[in-house]
Order: sequence, then C-alpha cells, then structure tokens
Amino acid sequence: MSIVFGILLLLTPQARMESIALFIGIAIALYGLFSVVVAIMNRDNKKLFLTDLLFGIVLIVLAILVFANLALIGKYLPTLVGFLMILSSLAEIVRSFSLKSGGLKSWWLGIVPALIVLILGFVFLLKPGFVGASFGIFTGITLVINGIAAVVNFFQLKK
Repeated sequence: MSIVFGILLLLTPQARMESIALFIGIAIALYGLFSVVVAIMNRDNKKLFLTDLLFGIVLIVLAILVFANLALIGKYLPTLVGFLMILSSLAEIVRSFSLKSGGLKSWWLGIVPALIVLILGFVFLLKPGFVGASFGIFTGITLVINGIAAVVNFFQLKK
C-alpha cells in the first residue's frame, strides 16, 4: 500500500496540500487497519501483537483526526508525516529485532530502510520548511522506502 501511494505521490508531487492530506489520511487509515489485522494474525507472538495493535490503533485515530481537519492538517502536513514516519520506522525496527530473536538470519533487511525513513522523519519533523516545496516528492520516496521495508519484513515473517 505504501509503495502504491508513494508512486502516486511521485507522479503528482504538485498536488495541493489538502488533497495530499486526504490522500495520506486514506493511506493512514488503511495502514492502521492492516496493522490491526497483522496483529490479530500474530497474536501468538506477544511482542509483535502489541507493537502492531498499538501502531494500528494510533494510525486509525490519527486518520480520523486528519479527515476531521483537512484544511488545518494541510498546513502542518510535513510535521504530521514526519511524526508518522518516525512511528512507522520504529515499528519496523521492533519487527526486525523480533525476527532476529526468532533466529532469522536476514532480520537486518528491514532495519536498513527503516533507519532511512527514521532519519527522513526527523528531517520532516524538525525542518518542515526544508521539505515544503518538494513535499510530494519527499513523501513519495519515503512511502516507497517504508513500503519496501514492510514487504521485506512481511515475507520474512512468512518463513
């Protein structure tokens, strides 16, 4: 999902901030629902269950707030996206370490893109003006990287 939304943002980086906020709100809601479903599927692994469930609930609440305040959110979108990037990358890092404790040798494959997203998240959060004009491009790239990390971790969990 992140990869598809990221590519769409890369194709339309000049979209208005309110449109991007709506788009991101939908992505957040879907990602939150997906995280809750993954949590339920992994309920045997308490660490993954709690991480995914809490992350999913936070995302669903955040999506509701985005939908209720599109105009306001559009003004603060880089900060919001930075916060989400940090949360998402931390969840991916927890998943990777959970894979490591499960004995998976390629556990680190999810950490590399998660660390990149974490750094970009702090850039979005601390320097929203820097991101400003290129917001669609930065967000698109970040969503693609985050999506790749999620796909890598998903397939590692299937093993």
